Amino acid sequence: MKFRGPMLVVKDIEKSKNFYTQIIGIRVISDLGENATLTGGLALQTENSWIAFTNCKEEFFTYRGNVTEMYFEEENFDAFLKKLEGFEVERLGSELIMPWGQRVVRLYDPDGHIVEVGEELKVMVKRLYNEGLTIDELAEKTFMKNKMIEKIINS
Repeated sequence: MKFRGPMLVVKDIEKSKNFYTQIIGIRVISDLGENATLTGGLALQTENSWIAFTNCKEEFFTYRGNVTEMYFEEENFDAFLKKLEGFEVERLGSELIMPWGQRVVRLYDPDGHIVEVGEELKVMVKRLYNEGLTIDELAEKTFMKNKMIEKIINS
């Protein structure tokens, strides 16, 4: 068995495709109208087709359940935050710095699914190193092995 990725039920697939392509920056690789697959394995399925496939009722769906999130990493986190300013996107809280040093922001997609965008971990390690943390301090903070940190720093 192979896991192919998560599928989100959405009310308006065009609006959702626009969010994930224009804001998050992933691409549609297969579009069957009622279902679309995006890069990274994320799939979108319309609520109406899901109802037809499962015989469930519209009341079955609860959006904004806040129990799962789609996680993405961004190499240029500052540019992503700047890009967000040009869109009407609801944020879940504000930008945070996680205990291991990674900068993150959480958003809601058009259907209330949580989307987390984090600073790419390699970028985070280099940033923290350039801010003066030693390799040993980085290993303690990030839980990464010293060799991995050295490889990132030297890449």
